[in-house]
Amino acid sequence: MAEQNGNALQHVEQLLREGKKQETLPFLAEHLRQQPNSAHGWWLLSFALPDVKKKIECVEWVLQIDPNSAPARARLEKLKGNGNTSAFVSPFVEEAAPPSPAQPAKQKQNEQPAPRRKKNSRIFQYVALGVMGCLLVGVLGFAAVVIVQSRVPAQPLQPVSFTEISLPPTWTPTPSASGLATQTLVSFVSLQATPTLTATPTNAVPRSQIGPVVGSYAPDFTLLDINTNEMTSLSDYEGQAVIVYFWTTWCPFCEAQMPTVEMLYQRYKDEGLVILAVDVGESVAYALDYQAGHPMSYAILDDAGRVASSQYLVTAYPTYYFVDPSGLISYIQIGILDYWGFDAKVKTMLGLP
Repeated sequence: MAEQNGNALQHVEQLLREGKKQETLPFLAEHLRQQPNSAHGWWLLSFALPDVKKKIECVEWVLQIDPNSAPARARLEKLKGNGNTSAFVSPFVEEAAPPSPAQPAKQKQNEQPAPRRKKNSRIFQYVALGVMGCLLVGVLGFAAVVIVQSRVPAQPLQPVSFTEISLPPTWTPTPSASGLATQTLVSFVSLQATPTLTATPTNAVPRSQIGPVVGSYAPDFTLLDINTNEMTSLSDYEGQAVIVYFWTTWCPFCEAQMPTVEMLYQRYKDEGLVILAVDVGESVAYALDYQAGHPMSYAILDDAGRVASSQYLVTAYPTYYFVDPSGLISYIQIGILDYWGFDAKVKTMLGLP
């Protein structure tokens, strides 16, 4: 497996040297999904992405995995200090392929230096003659225009008359507003996503307004935490940013999302982020067995009786409810949310820049 990953990263490096950055993104996405702690993968991704901010975040991941990486630290300082992609010259530039061992001999047999130089010289002569001809035509044309104008007698200028346009006395100009252009950003990795728009928070939402919709207070629930074997409620985390994450062990999209959720939890847990992963319709034994083979250090709640999932009207997996510190649902995501979109939502919920 390690050899396959090494070959894949060598292929990515070759594509980057050829300037084919877009073609490297699927390889890097799959590699990081399988190995989220691959410093080499994050390092290569920092060269494939066009956005400087995302480049910086990739290099920061490299330093989290390998704090002693001098190249990553130097590149991070250059990116943050200059704020543009020209601040650090990528080592992956387009290079000519080295000739094979048999290639020089073949060139000696086939190439004829003298005729080729003669042909190139002849082409240069044709180009030079063409340029000189164009200049000559331009000069002659200019001279002809000057001669013609000098022989035509000047005509006196005639006054120009304007017709006044009268407007109805009741007409007044009314400015009209035009909407600003919008731009839709497409994430570089997305398996499946059905986003729900974020609602604008209201100044006063009555406490009685409870429901699984954006802008309402999140319904409270109490479930067993399989890690601590204690009952846990959503209300226990009042005043904190919480992501309620409904999933199952048989869901392939949930499995694909696990590394992203774990990375974001590790990055923002010290900022106050709480993740409650609700396993729906399965026994505790299934969840424990699944946890043993996947990175899941956050709380895992057992919803074998589908109590919480019924309250939240869950019909697909994974489904995320972003609950801000006031207890209001600020965003709902059905399906996979890519890393950058996930990161932006978490920062907004935590009030981070």
